Amino acid sequence: MSLTTPIAKLPRMQSAIAGKFAQLGLLTLRDALFYFPFRHEDWRQRSTINALAVGQEVTVAGIVATVKSRRAWHRRGTTITDVTMTDDRPEPSGPGRSVAKLHVVWFNLPFLGTSLKPGDRLYVSGTVTAAKDGRLQMNNPVYERPSDDPLHQRLVPVYRTTDGLSQRQLRLAVKQAVSLANVVPDPLPAAALSELPAEPGVAWQAGPSLPGSAGASPGNLLPLPEALTQIHFPDTPDLAHRAVERLKFDELLSWHLRMVAANNAIGRHQAPVIPFHETEIRSFVQHLPYALTDDQRVAAWQVLQDLAQPRPMSRLVQGDVGSGKTVVAALVAYNAALSHLQVALVAPTVVLAEQHRQTFISMLGKHATRLALLTGQTATIFSAGTATDVSPRELRESLARGTVDIIIGTHAVLQPDVVFHRLGLVIVDEQQRFGVDQRQALLAGRDETPHFLSLTATPIPRSFALWLSGILSISTIATKPPGRAPIVSAVIGPPERTAVDRTIAATVARGEQVYVITPLIEESDSLGVRAATGEHQRLTAVLPRARVGLLHGAMPADDRLAELERFRRRELDVLVSTTVIEVGVDVPNATLMVIEGAERFGLAQLHQLRGRVGRGTAPSRCLFVTDRDAPEVRRRLERVATMTDGFAVAELDWQERGGGDLYGQRQSGLPAWRLASLNDRRLFERVRAYVSRLSAEEMTQLERALGEDEPAAGAWHPE
Repeated sequence: MSLTTPIAKLPRMQSAIAGKFAQLGLLTLRDALFYFPFRHEDWRQRSTINALAVGQEVTVAGIVATVKSRRAWHRRGTTITDVTMTDDRPEPSGPGRSVAKLHVVWFNLPFLGTSLKPGDRLYVSGTVTAAKDGRLQMNNPVYERPSDDPLHQRLVPVYRTTDGLSQRQLRLAVKQAVSLANVVPDPLPAAALSELPAEPGVAWQAGPSLPGSAGASPGNLLPLPEALTQIHFPDTPDLAHRAVERLKFDELLSWHLRMVAANNAIGRHQAPVIPFHETEIRSFVQHLPYALTDDQRVAAWQVLQDLAQPRPMSRLVQGDVGSGKTVVAALVAYNAALSHLQVALVAPTVVLAEQHRQTFISMLGKHATRLALLTGQTATIFSAGTATDVSPRELRESLARGTVDIIIGTHAVLQPDVVFHRLGLVIVDEQQRFGVDQRQALLAGRDETPHFLSLTATPIPRSFALWLSGILSISTIATKPPGRAPIVSAVIGPPERTAVDRTIAATVARGEQVYVITPLIEESDSLGVRAATGEHQRLTAVLPRARVGLLHGAMPADDRLAELERFRRRELDVLVSTTVIEVGVDVPNATLMVIEGAERFGLAQLHQLRGRVGRGTAPSRCLFVTDRDAPEVRRRLERVATMTDGFAVAELDWQERGGGDLYGQRQSGLPAWRLASLNDRRLFERVRAYVSRLSAEEMTQLERALGEDEPAAGAWHPE
């Protein structure tokens, strides 16, 4: 038997059970070895039946007194095995009392009815409950007979599983894999282990802390074979924590080495040097209708410094919604155009692309810059204050000739048939809305690698994962332009729902405008949430004097833009919409945002949607409306409601979504980590310190060795 042995070939392995293992991605013993438990149960502490109390989670050692099996009369096909247990040496629990008994019930394990006999010694672990008649009972406990290596005397792993595959079956397979852990080579030399002491009190992010671990002595990092053994069947809580830390260290180390290699590869590419055109940029800033904030000035200067280097820039400008990132983008785009280089600004939606087109023309229209707009339906060139509609082919030809300086567009800009004369800068707004391949399309296959600038109002976890690796530089715009009104947010549950329509009516009566956001376009009986079309009809009837508009992604692009333009011109009082207006809509007179079915939106979405109001001087409100009364739903929404800082929302987003995968297609979820998380920053700093001492050859060898130890893809995924 070896780590390559298929689980289906293990002794007494039924094909149906092997199929259940395969559903978890567990095909070989190697997969099972790297399928880590998410917590442990402490079965070391045992209790007598005589001392049991309702609510205890405990292991009981006892003697089988009676065994009965029957079919449930109210559930066809369900078998019930009812076992009565007593203590090894049963004694009355008090004067005049009978011998203490524990009733144990298993469902759909009919073989226990024939395999268990009165007089058998048995260990059961579970939660003690009270039956209807007051008897002490355990339902579906884990059970074990006495053996040479009993689980009931140790910390027992608990794994994520699937229907039809029990913890017992998982443990038996993993136990065989753990017996082979010593054949796994350790990529870290012994000297490195002694130089990398473990930290005391390391918390296991994948599950609750183990009992008895407080104040445990740290010691060095465990050798890999020992860590693989102790994470499954630890001898002590301290060794379980040290095993987790060692495996986290390897995951972060492998990932960091890949990041260093990617960073070095980027450094070998050449980017066009874009000097700072000080005179023209000063004129641009002086002609703006407002003064730049200090944060905007610093962010713009950081970008301009990067552009002046031959190494391709990779920078994220992060700022809260409404903080003024677009003007920074326009400034640096103009600076690139002054060097006769082209700029591509890519937006995820037609609405946002149109918003950028209007903003750029208002800022750059006086500066003899040739702009173009390219979406799925529109191709327009703007020059000398004149807009000329052209065919997409004509616009592509203009780009190839170099007669367009800045092109603004959606994914249409990313198509293979769009060829640039000399592309110098790529700006991607709200980068979380694009897939990895789409963003790379503009950066690949060129003699010169263009500089890359991304903008986001809520820093996405993947961006922060890149920041940890040092590949992505970050500029922060933390302050908003003066005069912006604060946004007051509130969570509206079922009891308060009737007040929402009154709030909308009062806002409209003041001459202000309202957004109503729904998660769906059409009603869905299975989801039970309000949809845009139905809410538009309902509000039209409830508010007969209000002008209610409708906007959603299934409408033709021209209709969407026309409806949005009506809202901008105040021809509509209420705009019912899906998340198509999540980004890129700037209507200062809109002061109320109502988000229906708020629990169905991601945290970043909620923050972005809230940012559509608060853009004028009047006080603004955002209502997170939910028809679910679950406490956890309300707690989640209230946390976002109390946050006014987009960076605080990003921190919360980390906890829910993870950091994304730089090399894969997952935009969220940890980057192939099974145990590590973005919260392990201290451990990551130790990894970086260790790598900084390695030579290039040592890093290459270590990256190769760590890659050989990685399990098959999909072997473990956090929920």
